[in-house]
Amino acid sequence: MYRLLAVAAVAALSLTGCAAKDGTAPETVGYAADRPPVTIDFWYMPAGGPIQDQAVRTETEEFHALHPNITVRPVRIAWEDALTRLSTASTSGEGPDVTQLGTTWVGGFSSFGALRPYTDAEIAAVGGQDAFAAASWSSSHRVGSSEITAMPWLIDIRALFYRTDVLAKAGIDPETAFDTWESFEATLKKIKDSGSPVAPLAIGNQNTFGIIHNMAPFIWGAGGDLLDADGTRSRLAEPAAVEAVSYYQRLIALYDDPKAMRLTSSDVPAAFADGIGAVAMDNSQSVADFLADPTRAGLKAGWATAPMPAGKAGRFGFLGGSNLAILKGARHPDAAFEWVRFLTGKQSQQRYGVNSGLWPSRTEAVAGTKLATEPAYGAFREMIGYGRMYPSVPAWITVETIIAKNFTELWHAPGALSRDAVQAILTRTTADINEALKDPAHTGIGP
Repeated sequence: MYRLLAVAAVAALSLTGCAAKDGTAPETVGYAADRPPVTIDFWYMPAGGPIQDQAVRTETEEFHALHPNITVRPVRIAWEDALTRLSTASTSGEGPDVTQLGTTWVGGFSSFGALRPYTDAEIAAVGGQDAFAAASWSSSHRVGSSEITAMPWLIDIRALFYRTDVLAKAGIDPETAFDTWESFEATLKKIKDSGSPVAPLAIGNQNTFGIIHNMAPFIWGAGGDLLDADGTRSRLAEPAAVEAVSYYQRLIALYDDPKAMRLTSSDVPAAFADGIGAVAMDNSQSVADFLADPTRAGLKAGWATAPMPAGKAGRFGFLGGSNLAILKGARHPDAAFEWVRFLTGKQSQQRYGVNSGLWPSRTEAVAGTKLATEPAYGAFREMIGYGRMYPSVPAWITVETIIAKNFTELWHAPGALSRDAVQAILTRTTADINEALKDPAHTGIGP
């Protein structure tokens, strides 16, 4: 009986949209319960190990119980392969119905015409813009466009993880250790000077996206930016950015564990848990991973989290994450929207956030969960208010690629570089970025 009532309620919701502006009947959205059974493909990119895989499986099962005529077939795609596979799918028309999409990719795929825009009725059906974190909504469309092409799903907000035992042995007060750039560097120096067998930092320097995400908060904290407000010009050669990159490069050169340097940023959390580095940067998913297995060498003596240090212009954190997009070539777009509506709903957001440790984009979903009460999530709760996204410009993928390529010599330098040396690298990078930005149609994806 309860199952019949639930199906009936879902059918009613599927047929309900928002009233048209001219007062005519509401627009129908979704996939009603009396429509034929279909199977939709969902591509997702796990940020970690099996925890997120299980979280996805749980959601597909919960969804199918509510929508027996829709089967979701999840397909796991590695982040490093996702851009190429999605580009191919966009041009071939043989991709998934729904895909997870990195927030920094929305501008490119939207400009490329690969995504099906959400209708006004569909946007209303998920609660509208106000239901989501403001910064997350800024990634739902490309700069200069009013078309919503990617619905906010999960938030990637960064904070610091640190070994409480290492700080205690070095006589460092964790309450003030990470407040500012000055105290952060002093903390790393004190750990190094204490003779600790654990290196002060664990930051990976072997991949593109993670490096930029860790570095951007320092540029913003110095009062600089990567691009100007409308995304048409690089600001990396300006004094504030040079100051920030010089500071960050110095920390890497003087305090990073050599073993960590050879890792990608996504491999660092496991290395930190195994005992490499006293301080690391990562998102909230590592909290869930660490709480699930606290016996590893780097965790069993004690660990905690702290907000990113504040620069002279304030405290900032990279806020990225994932959105949900329906491809223009989706075979079952109405059923695809039902899946998107489900994943962005409060219950799924709460369950997925708790199960995976990834932060919900829906603001109401945090209250009442351990994301709101577990002390280790405290730094992330605070950092949400300081989160900042990159501009959703079509060429952002190219911008990231240029930065990653040109900055390689920063991370592989034998020591701290002079400000003039950093300035030269940033000046060259700015010229390369500005050249790429001259072509507004350039996305870095597709043929």
